[in-house]
Amino acid sequence: MAAITVSRELASPVPQVWSTLADFGGVHRFSPGVESSPINEGTPASGVGAERTCHLYDGNHIQERVIESVVNERLSIEVFDTSMPIKSADASITLEPTTSGGTRVTMAMEYVVKFGPLGVVMDALMMKRTMTTSLDRLLAGLERHVETGETIAKGWKPSPAVA
Repeated sequence: MAAITVSRELASPVPQVWSTLADFGGVHRFSPGVESSPINEGTPASGVGAERTCHLYDGNHIQERVIESVVNERLSIEVFDTSMPIKSADASITLEPTTSGGTRVTMAMEYVVKFGPLGVVMDALMMKRTMTTSLDRLLAGLERHVETGETIAKGWKPSPAVA
């Protein structure tokens, strides 16, 4: 099992950041790689049991389910189906207030790659680095969206000072 952890300090207060994350079907508004993210039919729109299908700009998809939701503290998500070379993944997004009134957002992900030993080599050579960059961009997009209300569009990249 591989693991990645990224974090970012946002100027916005915890409740404002939580409000964006709790809109489970709204991830496409702040994640640079996600074209759309509808809630799966028959599941709640938010909270434990909510499911979404993220349609990525590159043609891949990821189906995710909320497995833990603690208001203003933590959102844990399970990837239960994807077209990407990942067999399974769990991610946790943790929010902590900062002394300046902002929020430290930490995203920790553990995942298992497909393709056995070949997948392990692929992970070591490129996947882990690519996924870390994607998660960093997701948090940068979250920051931009929470602070400006701007929907992050295809091709958006954080400024070099932010990356």
